[in-house]
Amino acid sequence: MTPVLEGSRVPFVRHVRVELRKQLDTRAGLWILIAIAVITIGAAVLPLWIFESEGLTWRAFLDFSSGGWGLLLPFIGVLAATSEWTQRTGLSTFALEPRRTLVNAAKLVSSLLLGLAVVAATFGAAAIANLIGITAFDGNGSWAVDAGFVLGQAAAMVIYVTMGVGFGLLLLSTPLAIVAFIVLPLAVGVLALIPALTDVVPWVDLSSATLPLLTGSLSSSAEWGQLATVVAVWCLGPRGCGLVRTARRYGA
Repeated sequence: MTPVLEGSRVPFVRHVRVELRKQLDTRAGLWILIAIAVITIGAAVLPLWIFESEGLTWRAFLDFSSGGWGLLLPFIGVLAATSEWTQRTGLSTFALEPRRTLVNAAKLVSSLLLGLAVVAATFGAAAIANLIGITAFDGNGSWAVDAGFVLGQAAAMVIYVTMGVGFGLLLLSTPLAIVAFIVLPLAVGVLALIPALTDVVPWVDLSSATLPLLTGSLSSSAEWGQLATVVAVWCLGPRGCGLVRTARRYGA
């Protein structure tokens, strides 16, 4: 007779909580968050010394401070995806939860939740810098930020973090995934210098396709099409291949 396994499965929310705790408890993840905080604070106050008083607005501070999470936050996703394989913790994780795809989904959700918290903190840091500009530098102090900009910042975070998780699952090596995340988009941007590829590169260039999203100016059908292509190439492709690879790989 076929044996029947009894008992309840681990809820997905618990998986997310466990993965989130892994990202906050590990030394590498903690130092990346500290680095993001330092860069964000430094970038948030930078306009106080380089802009005239009329240019000191909440939007100006946000444009500068968002560079902190844009540069380093995807590495949180890379570490979440590669930790089971580089630190050999997968031997325990996949023994307790054999459904590897479910674990990987929890890694993505926890990384996105952490990213959302960082983006919210960035808005808070920019608001504090704007208050300093008003009181100490006689700044403009405008709080005008349209909804498109806010949604664009959140959507860009989702793209970059998902890309980091995808590269981590695909390569299963933290150094390789980080190098690939940095080098490959830059290499694609260099291809724009080739005249024959001038019309093709914008459809796969990560930076040019996400810039209108970050600035809240995404409007034309061409920009939407380029963004969709970039998401498919840099996010969905690596993540899909990574899920297949981790599901079929023996050992951890």
